Amino acid sequence: MLKQTQSQKLLQKTLPQIIQKQSLLAIPILSIEQMVRQEMEQNPFLEEIDDYADEQEVEQKETLDEPEKEAEEIAKKDEEFDMDDYVNSEIDGYKTEDYETNQKSFNYENVWKSSLSLKDGLLSQLHLSGIDEKLVFIGEIIIGNLDDEGYIRETDEEIFQDIEKHKIGTEFEDMVFDLKEIYTVIEEIQTFEPAGIASRSLRDCLLKQIDLLNNNADIKDLAKKVLVEFFEEFRLKSYEKLMKELNVEIEVVNKIFELISKLNPKPGYIGDATDNHFIYPDLIVRKENDEYKIEINDRNVPVLRLSKAYRDLTDRMGRKADKSAKEFVKTNFERAKWFIDAIKSRRQTMLKVMNSILKRQKEFFDNMGENLKPMYEKDVAEDIQMDISTVSRTVRGKYVQTDFGIYELKYFFSNYLKTDEGDDISTKEIKTKIKYIIENENPYKPMNDDDLTKELNKLGFKIARRTVAKYREAMKIAKARLRRKLR
Repeated sequence: MLKQTQSQKLLQKTLPQIIQKQSLLAIPILSIEQMVRQEMEQNPFLEEIDDYADEQEVEQKETLDEPEKEAEEIAKKDEEFDMDDYVNSEIDGYKTEDYETNQKSFNYENVWKSSLSLKDGLLSQLHLSGIDEKLVFIGEIIIGNLDDEGYIRETDEEIFQDIEKHKIGTEFEDMVFDLKEIYTVIEEIQTFEPAGIASRSLRDCLLKQIDLLNNNADIKDLAKKVLVEFFEEFRLKSYEKLMKELNVEIEVVNKIFELISKLNPKPGYIGDATDNHFIYPDLIVRKENDEYKIEINDRNVPVLRLSKAYRDLTDRMGRKADKSAKEFVKTNFERAKWFIDAIKSRRQTMLKVMNSILKRQKEFFDNMGENLKPMYEKDVAEDIQMDISTVSRTVRGKYVQTDFGIYELKYFFSNYLKTDEGDDISTKEIKTKIKYIIENENPYKPMNDDDLTKELNKLGFKIARRTVAKYREAMKIAKARLRRKLR
């Protein structure tokens, strides 16, 4: 007789959901290292391979798909599972012998490093925030447009226009964006560190910081009241008027000023306040004997495998083990396999994406950073036969070291213009030409935007004066009259 029943099970599915929703692809290398070490602390089924000799014992599984399928099947099985299925797995480390050999042959002391900027930190927080991928895309544009002081100076309409421009050639090209989504993302970014970031005004910046303080509640409320209702009096330090308006003594006013004076009116400067933070490129491209070599710069990321100690423990447990113990093994083993497989998949996908970029931008690499070609994320997606969203996550917040500098992966993707001959040319290449012309102009008689436009037209680039002005301003190059030097 058939009978239909319902039951509820509480399984630990956090990590697979994170991988599916955010993907480790979007996480830069420094955050990956931190995440791996944190996962090792939380999951007893993971252990670090201590040395190269130890790693030679690790047997690599021949495909990435099998562990993922096995994990899905585990989730579908009933509670009474076969313990041997989990003890005798061959899924161990994720770095191969060839990889270790390459690592040993390369001198990583020479790896270039650059200061970690505020925007890099904000992007890491954005990718780890757990918000929808579409909102992450909006957030990248907003963070990219923050001024040096950490403020949003663009209107919502201007941000919307930037989104419409940057979505071309990405997975979001056919999506419709609205102002409500922009508001949502701005509010999310305003919760990031440093406090007060992405504010619209000095007043809003200070108010957000006050909310996070642990000071006396009454003084906090009065300080907020001053900023909201008596900001001009505060700016002019009108102590007497504030005493009258707030009906308080001078000691209270002094405490209010003392509290506000400790706030940071320019949160954007925090990211550059110290040289103690560095970013290392996620990828390294170097030329050897006319051939390019691509490597993942993850030497500080622990090499993981399934714990031998817990394998022995589960082997001793046998088939008659306690139900809760079996559930513990099941969930943590599945989680460990997901994590190892995700790290391995991340490495392989990054190598595929970088290889495609290198092939499409070979002229750029051959010419030491010149002649960048127009390229879209969908072009790379076609090359590696993956979804555009995969490429988009892979290039976010990642850097590659070359023989001639460090570049963000997103640098290689751009819109394009046409030359007189009808050939496509990257807008970044246009900016490079503008910068070169200005660097070689007569400093006593610098070129205005009209002159720059004429020079570019002579070189065969179809471009309008307003576009030249826009590119010049984007590169933070002053107008001609401000560049002029006196004899």
